[in-house]
Amino acid sequence: MNEKTEFTELSKNIYLLALPTNIGIIALKQPDSSTNIYLIDSGNDERYAKAILETVNSSFNSPKIKSVINTHSHADHCGGNEYLRSKTGCQIIASTGEAAIMECPVLETGLIWGGMPVKELETKYFTASPCIADKTFKSGSDFYIEDKIHVQTVPLKGHYIDQTGFLITDTDGKKIFFAGDCLSGRDAIKRYWIQYLFNEEESKKSLLALSKIQADFYVPGHGQGVEEIEGLVELNLIALLETENMILDELKTPKTAEQILQNVSTRNGISLKLSQYVLIGCTLRSYLSSLSDSGKIKYEIKDNMMYWSLA
Repeated sequence: MNEKTEFTELSKNIYLLALPTNIGIIALKQPDSSTNIYLIDSGNDERYAKAILETVNSSFNSPKIKSVINTHSHADHCGGNEYLRSKTGCQIIASTGEAAIMECPVLETGLIWGGMPVKELETKYFTASPCIADKTFKSGSDFYIEDKIHVQTVPLKGHYIDQTGFLITDTDGKKIFFAGDCLSGRDAIKRYWIQYLFNEEESKKSLLALSKIQADFYVPGHGQGVEEIEGLVELNLIALLETENMILDELKTPKTAEQILQNVSTRNGISLKLSQYVLIGCTLRSYLSSLSDSGKIKYEIKDNMMYWSLA
């Protein structure tokens, strides 16, 4: 790969591979001197899966990838699953809700488009290879890896339907938290101020829950990790609430969802291409649903169009 990758030891057995999507690596030495590898997420596609394999093979003695544990089913987090499974025989593990979407990834593009998507959206960025999970878990449960590493699964709904974070306690006592896309690093927030979300209210709750989790290091889905979580959670909340307030400001006069998308994008200096059009459009409609459910805004069907306004 031409892109720079950064490989960092976070604790005795837990490592971070900083690709466009952050990859967690748990490496456990075996009595025969080989190393069992457990991954958190797999990147966007075969290209990044190969980068993961290259890093693992060059960093550990006789590595064997045993499983990929997914935070959620977006293509940039599970797109490498099938390649890794075909090359290593590893198991795929995901929460019940996210596993269903991984098995039928057209649901992802269908959701953001609102129906059968146009062909231009049938790309690896939006649609991962179909992948049937070998094991599923209910978010909120916990389990052990080889009776050594404790994994607490933490529900982090909002960004997606059944997204899950992982609080992993290593054998040296250090706790590492993998937050998936509930949390974005400062550099990622600067690039994408309007963060994709499926449910605004759940996103707020998940960020507040995340701020109370005690760990030695926190790994966002994208961008740099941190040792102190409060400031990064606050920045993510500011971005979320600024978009909410911008929508409320726009709705001082009635507008359609399309007009809101146009105006909010313009105010943020965004020149929409197709991918941004569907992602930001879907996100803003999710805001509208949450604001409507909370009684802050209302809608009216007039002249065969839906108009939104302040309640």
